[in-house]
Amino acid sequence: MNGESALERAATTLRQHTDRGWVAIRENLFARALAVFRPSAPVRGRHPAGEFYVAADVLVACVRDALDAVAQAGAVRVRCTTDDRQELEAVTAEVVVLYGTPLLPLAQDVRAQVAAALSAALGLAPDRLRDLPIHVGIADVTDDPALL
Repeated sequence: MNGESALERAATTLRQHTDRGWVAIRENLFARALAVFRPSAPVRGRHPAGEFYVAADVLVACVRDALDAVAQAGAVRVRCTTDDRQELEAVTAEVVVLYGTPLLPLAQDVRAQVAAALSAALGLAPDRLRDLPIHVGIADVTDDPALL
């Protein structure tokens, strides 16, 4: 009988749960989920069949992967700026650099890797990339190659 009374108490407690309480909990969970999920802005791309959109986060990941090929530097942050038509206006790549690395040739290498990644991901022609500002920022300098 003791097991039956425990089961009965549990069933009674569950019956006291109202739908109104569930709705309040559900709305709270929905609000939290929206706060966590932040979709990135679309960036317009082109291919022979027409236009398409790539999420800026995907484009940033492509650029970060391309920057892995740059010797003596590592990506810290990549940002894409678009206009009101979702056209790419500029890209900023912040890198950490190995101490003693000549910065101007490094910046040219970073720009070339970013341009190649953008061309592949968005189908942008080289003449379109010529006009696109690719900003390179040195976020830090290190003497430890393991930090790159």
